[in-house]
Amino acid sequence: MVGKPPPRLSSRTPNDQLVLHYLTERDHPWLRALLDEYERGVGTKRNALVARLREPLAAPAPNSKQRLAVEALEGLVEASVAAKVPPPEARWHLFTAAAGARAPRDQLLEATAEQLGTDSEGLEEALFADLNSERVATPLPPEVTPQHVATEANRLLVSRWLSRAQNVRISAWGNTRALIRQARLHGLICNVRRAATPPRIALPATLDGLNELEAPGVELEVSGPLSLFRHTLLYGRALCGLLPRVAWCTRFELRATCESAPGTAPVTLTVRTGDPIKPGRELRPFDSQLEQRFARDFCKIAPNWNVVREPRPVDSGGSLIFPDFELVHRHDPSKKFLLEIVGFWTPKYLDDKLRKLRDARLDSIILCIDETRGCSDAALPKGAKLIPFRRRIDAKLVLSILEASFSDC
Repeated sequence: MVGKPPPRLSSRTPNDQLVLHYLTERDHPWLRALLDEYERGVGTKRNALVARLREPLAAPAPNSKQRLAVEALEGLVEASVAAKVPPPEARWHLFTAAAGARAPRDQLLEATAEQLGTDSEGLEEALFADLNSERVATPLPPEVTPQHVATEANRLLVSRWLSRAQNVRISAWGNTRALIRQARLHGLICNVRRAATPPRIALPATLDGLNELEAPGVELEVSGPLSLFRHTLLYGRALCGLLPRVAWCTRFELRATCESAPGTAPVTLTVRTGDPIKPGRELRPFDSQLEQRFARDFCKIAPNWNVVREPRPVDSGGSLIFPDFELVHRHDPSKKFLLEIVGFWTPKYLDDKLRKLRDARLDSIILCIDETRGCSDAALPKGAKLIPFRRRIDAKLVLSILEASFSDC
């Protein structure tokens, strides 16, 4: 199962290239009208306000873009619960009273309302006031502007197509480590290698000077959600999470082969530097609580070992391997081991990973495999230091591998 179908904001060229019709500055006037209409509806039920926002605005707007902008706006604002009595408390008291009596409904409402210090109407309104459809709209945060809504709508537009991808290739230069971390954080199945010299492409005036950039880059090949047998919705969301991160790179090009309408050939989606995609927030020191917990656990039981976060990548026949940690002995730096955490995986993916490690003549590495995110019931490959885990990596087992590997040194 994949996400929602893409909105009608794209066209197909004769050579099966996908052209996206982004929201731009030309859409800001009607987006301002949309935000003004939202402000008029603050305090009303959210569903009613959303329905109103889909109706004609004071400034003319393309229907498809307006619907996408409304969806983007829904994700940028919160709705609150407006009730005289907390809804869970109202439901518990009323349903408990109804289970133990055969009194008429109005009488039960009045008796329960009096018990809770309100009236029947207030009690009835409170029963389901915490449902999304019954919550009320809150004022817009200051940062929600026409430009903010436009960039969020553009992210949704690209994400809808990415959720239907068969494969994705990303070439990026500058600030690429954050992109690799994001892919690894969400357990995406991807191979990384060094990228060629960045192509010269037309850039906006504000980025024109980057045409002279010759920074080394990376190329990621990522399996799309439609190439997996299961977890497609979860995996599709993880893949879409790369989009704000790739926008951090100084220069990038994302190409994806996506499923189109039934009975038609796939289309190629291309997103490049300069497209109106908003960068994501800066990443935290650790990618996840799993990594942070392992580092803490290992440091407690292994005082003679240092945990190096994000060591240098390993080159293996043109491919790059980005281990999560390097474990280095404090008194003998020649004693060191790499540790990599693998999220979504298939036996073939692990076989390819192990082959690359052999090609790099690198055997001092531990692969920690998430048992809950495997995409196959086949057995794990043999002949490598693999540690299956669920929720927590066994730091003692890692230390025992280190000690056994260097016991004869």
